[in-house]
Amino acid sequence: MVELKDADLSKYTTVRIGGTARRLLIPENTDELLETINTLKPEYFISGGSNLLINDRVFDLVVCLKSFDESITDLSDGMYRVGASVKLQKLIRTINDDGYGGIEYLCNVPGLVGGAVAMNAGTGRKQNRSISDHIVSIDAIIDGKPVTMKKEDCGFSHRNSFFREHPECIIISVLFRFREMTREESDRAKEEKMRYYREKQDPSHPNFGSVFRQSSYRIMLVARKLKLGKRVHFSGKTVNWMINEDHGSYSDAIKAIKKVEMMHRLLGRKIKREVITWE
Repeated sequence: MVELKDADLSKYTTVRIGGTARRLLIPENTDELLETINTLKPEYFISGGSNLLINDRVFDLVVCLKSFDESITDLSDGMYRVGASVKLQKLIRTINDDGYGGIEYLCNVPGLVGGAVAMNAGTGRKQNRSISDHIVSIDAIIDGKPVTMKKEDCGFSHRNSFFREHPECIIISVLFRFREMTREESDRAKEEKMRYYREKQDPSHPNFGSVFRQSSYRIMLVARKLKLGKRVHFSGKTVNWMINEDHGSYSDAIKAIKKVEMMHRLLGRKIKREVITWE
């Protein structure tokens, strides 16, 4: 177990916003994670840090899940057991090298497998593809005990899952079944995604990725034109992205997010956050 004192949480988020953890615990295996959960009852867990907005206050205890299980086990015939701390790029590279694929559209996502599964990361509603398409079962910690859940019990829907609705439940590892894919096909899929990324998405500054999982495109265009927020604001290139252009704060970001949510409510349009906030 690694323990850091007075850790700067902004360094653990892709948007580079966040306060301080008096104690940041980094379990290095499942046993240490179980012991931490059952003895200290932590409220806050952080993994890859994407889609996460942390308040600028001091938190007593935060558990970091970035390295407790980084294993990928090939079970043959496209079946893999993957630790929750594995980077998505590493997983994609591994299965492509073995002649399998199916999640190349996530090749530019900076998150870890556990977070991607909890968020059911994927494409937009039109393409309707997500990481859960390839899941067989999930090993998790629920109420301080290890359990195995079948895919059908995990409540997967568009950018949502049981684990998103119950953040106290921690994913340990995931059993995937990927389809056969030639190297040419996987390379083409990754290049197509990266071409879209270069043309449509804004990596110019630290960002969350998508702020909302459901919103009105027209209202988001208006929000962009209004330039809500100063140091943290909606991207001029990617409508549903916020970028941290000038060392912005939690207050900068949350004010802009709440203004957009208010615009939707006033106009009777549905809106749901993708970004998770630590108040």
